Amino acid sequence: MDTSGWTTWTLPDPRLGMPVLGLKHPPGWTAQGQVTWVPEHNESPEHHWYQVTHPDRAAMVQGWPRFDFTWPGGAPWQPNGYGRTYLPPDSPDRTLGAVLPQLLGQGAGQPTRFEVHPLPDWAERFHIPADQITPGVAYTGLQAVAEASVGGQPRRLEILGFHYSVTNQAVFSTITNHGLFLTVLAASADRFDELRPAMAAIVDSTTANPGWTAAANQVGQQNADAFAARAASARWAAFQAEQAGIAAVGAAAADLRATQSSNAQAQFDRMMQPPPMAGTPGISAQEAWRNELGGVEAIEDPNSREGNTKYVSSSTAVTWQNEIGEVIETDDVNFDPRINSHHTWTVVRRYQR
Repeated sequence: MDTSGWTTWTLPDPRLGMPVLGLKHPPGWTAQGQVTWVPEHNESPEHHWYQVTHPDRAAMVQGWPRFDFTWPGGAPWQPNGYGRTYLPPDSPDRTLGAVLPQLLGQGAGQPTRFEVHPLPDWAERFHIPADQITPGVAYTGLQAVAEASVGGQPRRLEILGFHYSVTNQAVFSTITNHGLFLTVLAASADRFDELRPAMAAIVDSTTANPGWTAAANQVGQQNADAFAARAASARWAAFQAEQAGIAAVGAAAADLRATQSSNAQAQFDRMMQPPPMAGTPGISAQEAWRNELGGVEAIEDPNSREGNTKYVSSSTAVTWQNEIGEVIETDDVNFDPRINSHHTWTVVRRYQR
């Protein structure tokens, strides 16, 4: 197809101040696109898309250079790549099927046809040089045909793309980053064969700007380095916080032990303080100290030649004792054990404190 009279169009990137890509399209067709930078996406911070539309919108060519996904390898509670789509690393054809509704657009019905075939020359079709093929990354070329009703009109899509996938071991589990690069040729079903040569020529004319690619890769590398530095700083901050927490717990434990020791010492000192001085002859220091404990009280033992004592309740109203040392404690002040008794009972004398 002769494209010498076609219109040249470029997709500008305001951030880097240069075009992302250039293409040619037939006169009357319109082109539009957008470049978006997402700093949090450290490996690939940039996304862009373009679309070339037929004058009566009977057909369009769309370029979706990257649908990024992240799968944290069996740990669904982990962050999924700073806002990237959370999609398991399924087979490339099933992954393509997952984004098909987005490619069909609003108002699309259930696809009546979806066939996926290998695309061996994906690198050539997407103008990807050998130096951009990363070792360790799995690539799979795809060519699909889909048919569905869009806005009530039958529509056919030819999808060219390749799927990439790379798995790395993270701290807690493996994480798989994968995605799709896609170009879509779409037209009404009755005019697809007629307009396909023009759409294919637009795709073939699309060429990436090598200068922009190098600059974007440099930004991605800088972001990756900064991301690694932030991660290392976060790990160091977490370590310091952990150490501070350990020290705080240790200090609190030491303070608790000191408080417990002080309280125990005070209690021990109160229990072991020197007994009060005895003010009445016949009471020893040990007995006076025992009196201070409360609940008992010392009385003289009339049968003791050594001035020993007995202990009775300190709360009893009256304590009687006979000549053989027997003791009766009672709260009844009218009780008199001397009645009908052959023993001599007397009210005992209590030691005064």
